[in-house]
Amino acid sequence: MKPKQISALMSIKVPGLGNSADMDSIEKKINTYIESISPGISIEDLSGWRVTFDINSFCTDLIAIYKKFWGYPSDREYVISIAIPLPDNTQAPYGMPPGENGRSGSFPPVESDHFYPLAPEYDKYASLEQYIIVSAIKAIDFGLTKGFTCDGKEIKFQDL
Repeated sequence: MKPKQISALMSIKVPGLGNSADMDSIEKKINTYIESISPGISIEDLSGWRVTFDINSFCTDLIAIYKKFWGYPSDREYVISIAIPLPDNTQAPYGMPPGENGRSGSFPPVESDHFYPLAPEYDKYASLEQYIIVSAIKAIDFGLTKGFTCDGKEIKFQDL
């Protein structure tokens, strides 16, 4: 089976997330979306390398879409990182329960020129799964509209 040239990988960085959301189902839905938009993504100058959106869930304040991507020559793969903040149960009814210290996590706020920030808009969703899926798709679309770069190569939506 030939691997897809563009795909998503869901990484779990918050303890207990796998108990609160079906991460395999979320990853499958995001990959179905990526497959539907892949003909509109300019990847010609990537010389056949694969592109993976590494979507991480963090306890931070904003969705963070990294502007640059990393290349792994041994795997012929470029990786684009996206961080999706998870609400706790005080921010959204579907939020993560607090950890032992009373918090879901402790990560710094998104304050860097290295990423495109987006507001999470927790109140627009009915479940954690819905929030993660829609936020990841929104982040992918936003990033592909702006474009990602690495060593003079660019990945973005094709100009019409």
